[in-house]
Amino acid sequence: MTAEKKPAKVSKEMEKLRKQQLALANKFKEEILKRHKTIVKAVVLFGSLTRSDFHEKSDIDMLVIIDDIVARFTPEMKDRFDDEIYFIAKDISPNMTVQPSWTLTEFWDMARIGHPLLYTIVRDGWALYDTGFFIPIRKLLELGKIPTTLEAVEKFMETAPQKINRVENAKLYMVAEDLYYSMLNSAQAVLMFLGYAPPSPKHTPIDVKEHLVDTKLLEEVYLHDIEKVIAFRKGVEHKEINDLKGADLDDYIARTKQFVSRMEQLLTQLQKQKKETIVVKNYEVMVKAAVAALKKMNVLPPDPKYLPVAVKKHLIDGRRIDQYYEEVFHKVISMRKLVDDKKLDEVPQKDIELMREYVRRFVQDLRPLLEDLPERTPHKKAKEHGKKEGKQK
Repeated sequence: MTAEKKPAKVSKEMEKLRKQQLALANKFKEEILKRHKTIVKAVVLFGSLTRSDFHEKSDIDMLVIIDDIVARFTPEMKDRFDDEIYFIAKDISPNMTVQPSWTLTEFWDMARIGHPLLYTIVRDGWALYDTGFFIPIRKLLELGKIPTTLEAVEKFMETAPQKINRVENAKLYMVAEDLYYSMLNSAQAVLMFLGYAPPSPKHTPIDVKEHLVDTKLLEEVYLHDIEKVIAFRKGVEHKEINDLKGADLDDYIARTKQFVSRMEQLLTQLQKQKKETIVVKNYEVMVKAAVAALKKMNVLPPDPKYLPVAVKKHLIDGRRIDQYYEEVFHKVISMRKLVDDKKLDEVPQKDIELMREYVRRFVQDLRPLLEDLPERTPHKKAKEHGKKEGKQK
C-alpha cells in the first residue's frame, strides 16, 4: 500500500512547487506592469514550467513584449529596459530567467516568417498578461495558418497515416485519393522542412527527384512508387480504371505505407541534422566572437580551455556584456559536446533555437568593442551604475 501512495505524494509535491513558481512569475508580471504598463503588450511564461516535463530544478523562463510602435525605442532605451527587468527577475527569484525583451516589430517579423523561436514560445508559453494579440497568434499557429513552421510540417505528416487507415474499406475513388494524398502530403512535409514551398501535386514528383533523389537523400525506388500511385489515381479519375484486384490493392497499400514510413524516417533524420548544424554553428560563432574580443583587449589566453574563464573575467565581470551570457556560454559549449557524444536528442529544439538567438545578441553586443566604437558613453556609465544599485537591493 505504501508503494502505491508514494507516486501520488510526489505528484502533489510537484504540483505545489509548480503553483509556487507560477506565483513568482505572476509577481514578476505585476512588478513589470506597475512600472511599465503603458508600453508592455504581453508578459509570457514559457519553458518546462508550462510543459509536462516540469521538474524541481526547472527555471522560471519569462519574456516581455513591448510596444515600439506608439513610443519609439532607441537601442539604448531598450538596453536600459532589459537591464531593469533582469534585476527585477533576480530580486524575485534566483531561478527566474528573463529573456531580452521583444518589440512588437520583432514579434511580427518572426510571425511573418514562421521563426522557430517564435513558434516554440507561442506554442508552449502562457500569457500571464496579454493585450490581445499573443493568444490569437497561438490559435493561428495551432491551426497551421503560419506557413513553413514545424506545426505546418507536422500537420502534413500526420494526415498521411490517418488516410492509410481508411483505404481498405473505401470505394475505388476514395482508395485512389487517400493513397495519392498520403504520399503527396508526406513528401510535401519533407520538402517544406528543407525550405522549399509546398509543390503542386503535378510538380511533386519533379521536386522529389530534384531535391531528394538527386541529392542522395532518398532512394530512387520511392520516386517510382509515387509516380505509379499518381498514374493509378489519374486512371481512376479519368474512368480508365474501374476495378481493382485485391492483390493490386494490397500492392498499392504496401507501397504507400513504405513511402510514408520512409518520409517519416527522412524527416526525423533531417531534423536531427538541422539540430546538429545549428548547435555547431552556435558554438563556432560564439567562440570566434569571444576570441576576437579578447584578442582585441590583448587578454586572449594561450590555452583554449581557459576561454570561458577569460570571458567571465574580462567581458562579463569587466561589464562589457550582460551577466546572463556566462550561462549562455556554458550552455553552448555543453550542447556542442553533446553533438560529439551523440546525445543531442536529449535537448529540446526550442532550447537550441533560443541559444541561437542569444548567440546573435552576444555578437551584436560585442560589436562596439570589435569595431572600435565608443564604449563608455554616458548611457553605459548610467547602465553600470544601475546594475550596482540593483545588486545592493
